[in-house]
Amino acid sequence: MKRMLFACLGFSAIAPQALLANGGGYFRGGIQRSGDIELFEPEEVEKIRMLDEQLAIDLGDKEAGVEIRYILKNETESKVKIRFGFPVEELFDNDIMNEGGDADPETSKKSDGKLKYCKDYEITAGGKKIEAKWKGEEKAGDDERFKGIAGWLVSELSFEPGEEKALRIAFRSSYPEEEWSVSDDSFTGPAIFKYRLSTAACWAGTIGTGRIVLRPAGIPAGELKVLKPANRFKKEGDNWVWSFENLEPAMADDIEIEARPEVKSYGRSENGKYDGEAAMVTYTERAGKWTMSHSNYQVTASSTLPANGDLRYDADQVKGIWDEGAWSEGAAGPGIGEWLEFKPQVPKMMTAINIYPGYGKDDALFKANARPRKVLITLNGKEKFTAEIPDLNEGCRIPVSFSEPVKTLRMTFQEVWKGSKHEDLCVSGVAFEVRVDTPPKISPAR
Repeated sequence: MKRMLFACLGFSAIAPQALLANGGGYFRGGIQRSGDIELFEPEEVEKIRMLDEQLAIDLGDKEAGVEIRYILKNETESKVKIRFGFPVEELFDNDIMNEGGDADPETSKKSDGKLKYCKDYEITAGGKKIEAKWKGEEKAGDDERFKGIAGWLVSELSFEPGEEKALRIAFRSSYPEEEWSVSDDSFTGPAIFKYRLSTAACWAGTIGTGRIVLRPAGIPAGELKVLKPANRFKKEGDNWVWSFENLEPAMADDIEIEARPEVKSYGRSENGKYDGEAAMVTYTERAGKWTMSHSNYQVTASSTLPANGDLRYDADQVKGIWDEGAWSEGAAGPGIGEWLEFKPQVPKMMTAINIYPGYGKDDALFKANARPRKVLITLNGKEKFTAEIPDLNEGCRIPVSFSEPVKTLRMTFQEVWKGSKHEDLCVSGVAFEVRVDTPPKISPAR
């Protein structure tokens, strides 16, 4: 069974891109309709100044968490009721792109009508939730400002004369990306993330003060790259920070980030061929560096579910990354506190642990049995950190920053996703990722 990897959140061809933006909108010069579509137009926002903007973006491997806090002030001596919108970007997969590289705005929604972009969108003013209504957008045409916008989440807010209000917007967004696989080979394009400061140009005057913080969340800090704008962000620890005063936002200020580089993976024997003489491994090229994922280790478990006929659930089942078996603990309860312990045959420094949670043979078995949710990793009996594992029937990559060869590794399961039918906690596979000094010679895919 082909298994794909994504990154877990740990603690201690070009595809379309995820694009975020400031609340506000773009003025259209009085044009209110296009055919049967009533277009969104911001109202009275030119009377309100954005005194301060605090933006924090947590960049994960598959999605970003976004929180924006504004201080807005009515610059007039009259009551004002404003109408403003937060742009919802098109998110779609390559297989539904047309030849022009565009997508129907409706593809930005799931089959259940929920947005793929701006997931769990919440907007509050003074700590109180305010309503946000969907307004679809027409095709961009020749106006570059509207390119890629599927629609707007439109809200209204009233101000007394001279009043200041605190506004907060928070949501999550995936990265649309290019992915393909052929036999045992796979390719994932870079995860590109954008944020439009330019949509704040409709507010009165400049943005008084602002601070934008980009934080790696479960991705290697060294892989996060600021592509645009140049010479604005400064490195502070693992974060990138841009502080500004009296900014007149324009399209030149819009931000572009690479949250993850392109990744190429090749499932082969250790000698890079398909000869059946050596153990199967996965060679991966990531950011110009090569690694090898292997299961060349001894493994023991805290407990094991007894065999059921020909079906075995012992700890050695996790070595079969390409098989359909699984280890299952045999203790009473959902498996909290159970563990797997590994001893690599050749101790080496690790770059990551790849875990395939649950009984991954098919989605029904995956949901029926318990899966790891939070895992404590102990290296050589001394280095400890935890990792959170999403509830997905896919591989999970846990980055490792330990600076010594790993002789022992214990994986203790602290929290689980409960099974719909069985309490048994299952793990389908575990592989260790190590550096490869010399790029392997990869034979063509079968």
